[in-house]
Amino acid sequence: MKRMILTALMWGAAAVCFAQTATLDIAISQARTYIESRLGQGTRLLIADPAAPTRQLGVYTAEELTSRLVNSNRVIVVERSTAVLQTLRAESSYQHSGDVSDATIQSLGRQSGAEAIVTGNISRTGDRYRITLKITSVRTAELLGQFGVFFQPDTVLNALLTEVRPPRAKPRWIDMPLSARAEHEQGAAGISQWYYDVGISNRTTSERTSRDRARQNVQQVIAANIASDIRARIDITEFSMFQGSGIEDVETRIEAVLTNSIRTRVPAFEVLEWYTETGRTDGRDWYIAYVLVRFPRQEILAMVERVDTAAIADAAIRQLQINAREDERAKLIQEMQEAVNYSLGMIRDGFGNN
Repeated sequence: MKRMILTALMWGAAAVCFAQTATLDIAISQARTYIESRLGQGTRLLIADPAAPTRQLGVYTAEELTSRLVNSNRVIVVERSTAVLQTLRAESSYQHSGDVSDATIQSLGRQSGAEAIVTGNISRTGDRYRITLKITSVRTAELLGQFGVFFQPDTVLNALLTEVRPPRAKPRWIDMPLSARAEHEQGAAGISQWYYDVGISNRTTSERTSRDRARQNVQQVIAANIASDIRARIDITEFSMFQGSGIEDVETRIEAVLTNSIRTRVPAFEVLEWYTETGRTDGRDWYIAYVLVRFPRQEILAMVERVDTAAIADAAIRQLQINAREDERAKLIQEMQEAVNYSLGMIRDGFGNN
């Protein structure tokens, strides 16, 4: 009995010692064992770089985990294309959340042929670090398992943490005017690219990720962009019915009505590229997210063609609480229709001319 107790105490001490001296590589090996225990033989698995304090730490962890899983022959780790990698890293890395939306998981599954996806993050807690991984079903978005373990810094981790990478250059498309869209025309006829700033944060650390904000706000921003382009071509100063109102107020109301009218008609879009700027002001983090998206031009044309200029004019007049003569109303509707027609011509021409 004494011998059994002594043996148990020795194993317990060893376990405590092991937990205190676990390294990143040991944590990765433990993660591999856990993943294999949660998935069936031959499951096709996609591995995302965990969100981490440095990009290189996330890449190293994913590559090491991939190597161990491949060598064990328990699951099939699928190839990660450039497009898949870009989406995974962009979607999961901001604010070190490691989260990827259900829609993105299913989209990536279709692209890669994966049946499950591993995502996660590496974070610091005091003088230790913790790796947390999630296994998610591509088909159902069900959480199949969640693994977490603490580990201590060592020479490998310190090297990965101190790596300094040059910041990615700001893409040129962000600062290009709308009239330059034709320069980026791609492939099949009838496809145009549109560019939007989609996620200025409120500069609080509790702000949701820029990817989530962009996904939710992009249609609103697209609609506002088109509405602004149309409204800018309406000469408000020519209308006597608006003389009693501030010109800026009139323009704002017309643009708001246009935006609300267009927003519900914005078609599906293809995301081509993301770029996020981050900073810190007064001890609080902030970001500005940009997205490059592409639309089928015919769908954009159909959407703008359905703009009801009479309804928009009436709504603006009603919101401004002014009395408009019928000839003034008709003139506004006509000029608004001319602005819509101009925009349609610009879209058909690929925004090649001002």
